[in-house]
Amino acid sequence: MNFSTLQLNKLLFSNIEKQKLSVLTTVQEQAIPAILAGEDCLAIAPTGTGKTEAFAIPIVQHLLEKEQREHASVLILLPTRELCIQTKDRIAKLIEGTGLNIASFYGGGTYERQLAAYPKAQLILATPGRLLDFLEQQLVDLKAINTLVIDEFDQLLDLGFALEINKIIQALPTKRQSIFVSATRTAEMDKIIQKRLKNPIEVRVEDHLKKGKISEYVLYVDKNDKKNLVRYLLENKIKSQALIFTRTVHAVERIETDLHRNGISALALYGDKSQQQREEIISKFRNKENRVLIATDLLARGIDFPDLEAIINYEVPDSPEVYTHRIGRTGRSQADGTAITLCDAEDNQKWIKLQLSLNKQIQIDDQHPFLLSWEKMLSSSQNNGRKGQSKSRKRR
Repeated sequence: MNFSTLQLNKLLFSNIEKQKLSVLTTVQEQAIPAILAGEDCLAIAPTGTGKTEAFAIPIVQHLLEKEQREHASVLILLPTRELCIQTKDRIAKLIEGTGLNIASFYGGGTYERQLAAYPKAQLILATPGRLLDFLEQQLVDLKAINTLVIDEFDQLLDLGFALEINKIIQALPTKRQSIFVSATRTAEMDKIIQKRLKNPIEVRVEDHLKKGKISEYVLYVDKNDKKNLVRYLLENKIKSQALIFTRTVHAVERIETDLHRNGISALALYGDKSQQQREEIISKFRNKENRVLIATDLLARGIDFPDLEAIINYEVPDSPEVYTHRIGRTGRSQADGTAITLCDAEDNQKWIKLQLSLNKQIQIDDQHPFLLSWEKMLSSSQNNGRKGQSKSRKRR
C-alpha cells in the first residue's frame, strides 16, 4: 500500500514525500487505517519497523481536520528524554508548514523553556516524571486531551513508570482515543491494556520480519587486545558509522581516549553528561558529523540513527534483552546492518549461555589479527571452573 491511497491532507502528504516515504511498512499498513477511524490501537512490532509514523501520521491528519486547535489535544508519553527529542524531530518534519506546534516535557530541560511552547501546542510529548511534576504544580491542563499515545510501553514499565502512567491516565478525559505502542508484550502491560483500552485493534508484526537484515558475528579476542581490535574494525571493516556499547562510564572514557590518541574522532555518551551535551552529541552523530559513538545502555533502545552500519558490543551483554535491543540500533527500516560482539576468555561461558537464551548460534569471525587462541580460552575456562568449585566449598 502507498501513502497516496490514504487520502491524506495535501500538506501532510507533501511532508511525507519529503521524507522519501512512499510504501507503508506492515505495522503502518495495519495501524494507520485503524487510528484514522478513531479506534483504540495496540501495536506490537520490532524496532525499526516505522512505529512512530504509524501513529504520528494519522494523529496529524486528525489535527489538520479540526477547526478548533486552541488547546493541546494529543499526549504522547515516552520513557526517556532522548526519545522525546527524537520523536519531536520526526513529528516536526510531518507538521512543517501546517501551523501545528509541539511542546516537549522531559527531565534535564529548563521549566521555563519547555512551558513557553505549551500555550500554542497541539501536541505534548512528555516523560512521565516531568509531566506529573507539571501537573502537580498545575502548570499544565490535560482536560482537552482526546488522544493518548504510550510509546515504548514495555520500556516505560521496565523503568518502573506503571504508577506514574496510571496517575496520568486518571487525569485525562475518559472519552479519548488510546494508542499503545511497544516492541514486546508482557503480563504487566496486559493489566493496563485490559483496563485502559476499549476494544482495541491489535497489530502485531513478528520479529522474523527483520531477520536477515542484521549480520551477527562474535570475534574472540584477548581482553588486552580489545582496543586494538576496535581500531582495526573501524579502519578496515566498517566503512561508515559505528555505535560501540560498553557497560560502564569508565570504559566509555577509556575507549574514547584510545581512539582519539590514534587519530579516530569519536563521541562519548553516558548518563553523567548534561542534557545540552547529550542533545549535541546525538545531533552530531545523527547528522554524520562523527563516525563513532561510544555509549552505555542509555542508547540501547528506541533511539534511531538512520543507516547506522554497525554496532559493537565491547563486552558480552548481560542479558538476551540487552543484546537484542542493542543490535536493534542497526538494520533499521530497509537498511542492512552488522552486529559485532567482542568476547574474551573470561566472558566465554557467559556468551555460550546468552546464545542458548537467544536460541541461536552466532557466527564466529576469525578473520582478524587479534584472534584469541583456543589454548587461552580453555585455560581460562578451567580456571573459572576451579574458582566456582572453590566458592562452592566455601559455601558448604
